[in-house]
Amino acid sequence: MINKAGEKIKALRKAHKMTQSELAGNELTKSMLSQIENNISNPSFKTLQYLADRLGKPVSYFLEENYVESGKQDRSVYEDTVILTEINRLIDSDQLELAQKQLADVPENNLTGFFNKKTYADLLLKLGSKLNSSGRIEESRACLNKSIKQYVSANLYVEAAKAYVELAFSFYRQFDYQECLKLSEKAFELYDKEINKEPLFEIELYYYKILVLFAVGDMKSASDAISKTIELSSRTSVYFKTGELYRLNAIFNYLSSDRELYRINLDKSKQYAEFTEDNVCIAKIYTVEAYFSLEENNWERALEYSEKIKFCLGRETYIYHLVRGRALFQAGSCRQAYESIVKVDYPSGETHRFDYLNMWSAKVYEGLILNKLGRYAEAVEAVKYGIEKMSIFKESKFLLNAYKALSDIYSEAGDFKNAFTALKIANELQEKVNNGSILF
Repeated sequence: MINKAGEKIKALRKAHKMTQSELAGNELTKSMLSQIENNISNPSFKTLQYLADRLGKPVSYFLEENYVESGKQDRSVYEDTVILTEINRLIDSDQLELAQKQLADVPENNLTGFFNKKTYADLLLKLGSKLNSSGRIEESRACLNKSIKQYVSANLYVEAAKAYVELAFSFYRQFDYQECLKLSEKAFELYDKEINKEPLFEIELYYYKILVLFAVGDMKSASDAISKTIELSSRTSVYFKTGELYRLNAIFNYLSSDRELYRINLDKSKQYAEFTEDNVCIAKIYTVEAYFSLEENNWERALEYSEKIKFCLGRETYIYHLVRGRALFQAGSCRQAYESIVKVDYPSGETHRFDYLNMWSAKVYEGLILNKLGRYAEAVEAVKYGIEKMSIFKESKFLLNAYKALSDIYSEAGDFKNAFTALKIANELQEKVNNGSILF
């Protein structure tokens, strides 16, 4: 059975007079190999293929106890392995339709050997993830639900929890945050059944839950989850996403008008990000600094941060152009501002409510800039388009600012009827901001 694979790997390694470091190579850590050899962890299909190649054996040698060198191995186990290996190759080469067809032909209830059953579930998860990234949501969910069923039946709770995270992400892409929260709780329920905990994955579980809680505006629960995650990192010495966690806490502090805690958490975020050389996190920190500088009408500082964002990422992103366009608009350099703001390309990958709304606010600033340039009709259309995009979330400060901008543009053109209509909507939203029912 698969729990004998570790013993076979260890025996072969010693027969070849290889150290664990030599066998592990660049593909896995010595610690992970030690866990596999001592039957603490089961190797993934890819890892077993790698080890089999290094040890000069076919994968099937490690699958069942009745493998015989003469070739009298269990034929059904061997055939299943060959089929699953081919499906894995198809997924890796992005031949997803063919992989789907071959997976559908796999007799899931008649697979031989624990390893092949786990590999089948792994391939469903892998294919579901790729389909999800390709925007083929329903097909992805079908694969992921099947993988969850397989994992749970084999008591592989961590793997099942990982599949739930991927499933939740498919709803995240469609802004269905309530469904995300439900799936997050199911992932935690399964993970809690696991005896051998994986701190890195547990932190990831918390991180995704925090993002969703932020998206729905539940800052109290999000902050509580951040505290639990940071405590987990400290207890296990696994500092995964610690910089990100402090950055999110800083945003929550700013939104709740606690400037002192905002600065403390942002400084901690930067310390961890710099220590781990996480340039993406550092760029996000500079983005926070840039946006809040703009809120305080400090366009010069915002311009400085825009260049730091560009330097950290090594390229110009839509965030760089948005910050730069807004800053130049505040500075009164409308032509330069327009040149920057029209370079915002509105990528489809922004699926967090805050990031999505912020991104489409670029259309509002484009409209304000166009109005200053005397292009009234284009200005109105730009702002209205931004409002249309942001209106998938019925209420937000971003929408409030958009209607205020539209009202100002109408007023300057003497169209007081439309100006009043836009201002009325803005005032209704402002009232909800004032009573605390709209946070961002």
